[in-house]
Amino acid sequence: MRKLGSVRLLVLPAVLSAGVWAVTGETVAASAGDKRFSTAPARVLYSGISDPATPFAVHKNRNVTNKNGAQSETSVAVDPTDPNHLYAQSNDLADFSQYKGVYESFDRGRTWVNSGLTINTFCYDPWLDFNTAGDIFVGYECSDQRIAYKLHGSNTWVQSGSLPAGSFPDRDMVVTDDTPTSPFFNSVYIGYDDNGSSNRAQLMVSRNGLGGWVKSAGIDDTPATFDVIGVNAAVGNDGTVFATWENYANGFIKMDVSHDGGLTWGVDKTVHDFRINTAGFFIPIPPQNVRGVLPMPMTDIAPAGSPFADRLYVVYFDTDTDGSPNTEIYLRYSDNDGTTWSSEKLINDDTVDAWHFFPSISITPGGTIGVSFYDTRNDLADKKTDVYWSFSTDGGNTWSANQRVTSASSDETIGSFDGNQYGDYEGGDASSTGFFQFVWTDSRSGTKNEDMVTASVRP
Repeated sequence: MRKLGSVRLLVLPAVLSAGVWAVTGETVAASAGDKRFSTAPARVLYSGISDPATPFAVHKNRNVTNKNGAQSETSVAVDPTDPNHLYAQSNDLADFSQYKGVYESFDRGRTWVNSGLTINTFCYDPWLDFNTAGDIFVGYECSDQRIAYKLHGSNTWVQSGSLPAGSFPDRDMVVTDDTPTSPFFNSVYIGYDDNGSSNRAQLMVSRNGLGGWVKSAGIDDTPATFDVIGVNAAVGNDGTVFATWENYANGFIKMDVSHDGGLTWGVDKTVHDFRINTAGFFIPIPPQNVRGVLPMPMTDIAPAGSPFADRLYVVYFDTDTDGSPNTEIYLRYSDNDGTTWSSEKLINDDTVDAWHFFPSISITPGGTIGVSFYDTRNDLADKKTDVYWSFSTDGGNTWSANQRVTSASSDETIGSFDGNQYGDYEGGDASSTGFFQFVWTDSRSGTKNEDMVTASVRP
């Protein structure tokens, strides 16, 4: 339902059939040893703020890619040694024989160049993170798990080749251990699900990110149930590793904890019980009517020295608590390694029952939390999206008024764009100097298909 004062407009999402996803290339296999649900994609100007009373500064939207073919599933990383130095990445459906989707900026996102990472096969699901030395790590999948890195001061990418991650790993992400007092300082972790082994939750672990990769023990406690997607890893200030994921078969967000650097795991804990029906894997909603969406969790941890140091945050989307079918952005947190969790904190502040999805979360060194998300509040038909963001300075309990980041709306439901639409996520990162950088999939007039667009914001 879409509320407009006392008027309610019924907006019905398209119904997708189960089985083969002909548009996106997703498949549901019939036997236990085959590929299960997968997120692999198919191969087929704004400056300043409009209201001076608004407690935000949103900088000009910048087109990073500006190329043919569709870009989706974006991530961004700000160099901790130089906040003007950024990397951004996306899926790139312009060329199925190569992947060249990583871009670099030396002027805080004003201008961008291709970073020079070229992989001579079709790849997807990339994710970025810096370590404290300014080395950059890019995880990606090419029907296997891979990672590339570029050391601080170097101009050369080093590619890993295939890691021992099992068969057809999916929806990976990368995170580094950045606390010098941690016993696993400088470790690099890749969270993913092993799609060739009943979608088991896994981590790839390296103590320096340069090699020596090993596969963790299976994380989830129900390996016979092919139910895991979106394994998101976070590292505590003492080196504790947290893995959080969507259990789509049973409708939960689950998490587990490792105290030995990601090698072995404890007992799964429940973060959230979904109201939305996740059992069909992809969920069609009006702005992503073809591919559908996944309410995968995103996580981060308050850094050492901040007011809520070591607090673990999980952000996600779910249907409204009032029974309306639209989706909202929520956050929960834990101060005891996931044993207990806070109540849901609603982040989006619109009152029109719009659709909100794919949140990102990042935290400044001072503990300010920034969350961005796609949002249809400006379109009565709930097809066009904008990116909005909000921040919290009290540990996630209260949130600022939402601010629009995009200077133009995007409609990716129309036929001229690819069936992957926004993909499965969008990205953000916090700088050492307190600004946030967001990247998203954008199909406004003047872009080529769907481009990756970015903006800096500051509370």
